[in-house]
Amino acid sequence: MQWVEISVRADGEAAEAVSELFNRLNGRPDGQGGAVTEVSGFDPVGDAHRPFATVRTYLSAGEPDAAERQRRIEEGLWFLGRIYPLGEPQIRPLAEEDWANAWKASYRPLHVGRFLIIPEWEQGSVQPAEGELPIVLDPGMAFGTGLHPSTQLCLQAMPDVVRPGLRVLDAGCGSGILSIAAARLGARRVDAFDIDPIAVTATLENAALNDLPIRINAVQSEGPRAADPFWLPVDAAPPAWDVILVNILPHVIRGLIEQGLHTYRAAGGQMLLAGIIEEREPELTAFLAEQGLAVRRRLGQGDWVALVVA
Repeated sequence: MQWVEISVRADGEAAEAVSELFNRLNGRPDGQGGAVTEVSGFDPVGDAHRPFATVRTYLSAGEPDAAERQRRIEEGLWFLGRIYPLGEPQIRPLAEEDWANAWKASYRPLHVGRFLIIPEWEQGSVQPAEGELPIVLDPGMAFGTGLHPSTQLCLQAMPDVVRPGLRVLDAGCGSGILSIAAARLGARRVDAFDIDPIAVTATLENAALNDLPIRINAVQSEGPRAADPFWLPVDAAPPAWDVILVNILPHVIRGLIEQGLHTYRAAGGQMLLAGIIEEREPELTAFLAEQGLAVRRRLGQGDWVALVVA
């Protein structure tokens, strides 16, 4: 099968806008398509960080509406370029093998806080240092490689939030990277959900790559809904978690809280929210306050913010 890759270099809020455009025009019910974001420009030695994002989407060239879909994406990028400083869109054909491995070229072992993220295909040649917690990952097209600042902020905050013996929910689990990190930190139970079936599969497959002390339970779900047995078991009380991780985007965070996600915290429970563009932070924190949620800690990296709330 032949594919067409469309990629755009963007910064901060522009990357979020491009990602939303790709997800809207090229997302499909089977979980294929959508946006893949790679963040580069970090100084591995010092603090000379100049982060930028490259947002990609992949069109199946054999689909009847491929040309029309590509036209609409190019038109959407043109309009976004009038609002945000975007790089020139890059469009190139890819064979099946190239598509499956296109993003792997820049994906290398990465140290983030206490964690060492190891690509599955390099685990035989990489060993964590003493005290480091390994996360072996083959994310495929699911979000969560550890390259994105929002994921890094979560991993940096988690050791202070996820303590041994706690129950953790990973909302919008993507590749499962945060679920695996929670298990590494000693959580006694880790549940995860995502609207994307590919993300659920990726989470379960990545969990199997790691020698974890517990089993991660991952399901497909759109969030708290009374008719969903994940949220309201037939013969049991509703679940409660000590920590709820949400690394998505501000409007999705808001939607999940409007559905009542925060009410599934156990007594004294906390939420770790990430994927927040700095410009959207005041709006989101005001909304959180309306829901009775107070910010206990703030972390930032470039234009991205993570919040610990309770």
